[in-house]
Amino acid sequence: MRYAIRSVALTAILTIFLFGSIGTARADDSAWKAAHDTDPHLPLTAEQVEITAEKRAAEPQTGDPVLAPSLAPFAVCGNCDGGGGYPSSVHLAANQTPQATSYYCGPASVHEALDTVGIALSQSAAATRLHTTTQGTAWSGGGTSPSGYPVPDVLNGSQRRNYYVPQPVSSATSNAISTYKRDLEMDIYAVRAPLVGDAWEVPGGPHLVGHPTNREIFHWFEIRGYQNSGTSTMYEDSVHGASSISWSESVPAYSTLSSSTTVTIISGRGYVW
Repeated sequence: MRYAIRSVALTAILTIFLFGSIGTARADDSAWKAAHDTDPHLPLTAEQVEITAEKRAAEPQTGDPVLAPSLAPFAVCGNCDGGGGYPSSVHLAANQTPQATSYYCGPASVHEALDTVGIALSQSAAATRLHTTTQGTAWSGGGTSPSGYPVPDVLNGSQRRNYYVPQPVSSATSNAISTYKRDLEMDIYAVRAPLVGDAWEVPGGPHLVGHPTNREIFHWFEIRGYQNSGTSTMYEDSVHGASSISWSESVPAYSTLSSSTTVTIISGRGYVW
């Protein structure tokens, strides 16, 4: 088995496109997002379906013991005395990097994720592999091989710790939130690899910390940890320090949001885990 998960446990852009300064969209309005969606939402490949099922099968049920991997130097465990299941709080290295251009959130997030697992890839090199354009980095249909999902394709072609798969999220249902929390704990603790989220923020709905709430924004961001047994998501934001973005000073490098809010923000796109 080629990837760590098999041994351990067995269009998005930040350029500021406005569809009206104040819109009627709500982040929990899946019908609105579906009506305004331009991503092709390619079907997952047979391999992606297989690996997703394999990773999910390896996730423990509540109360099941988990064989603790060697965390250092990859992760910091905040509470490892849970007596079964995952620790309540774990995070990976803090390595936020400002995105080089207003449309490089995808390359910046891939750069950060690979750096976490010890692989160096510049934002410009990542942008080439992701087929990033001035319109940004696609969720799917980006022309990359083998799946057409640029971010997992590039991550899987660059490292062997984790086999990354896309998880589409149509809306923030209770099932979607529970699935996300289990996937979050699995990757961060058992695999020691970050996730990458693809935000679709709409006017009046929840936004990532510091993002202007009256704007529609698409944004890739690296997810680096969790707290409260997955109820809270720790992430880093490449907008911080990005000179090409006028409101970057309002955006912290590192933030924590509830996982339910995170899933609401990425609904209409999803996450790569």
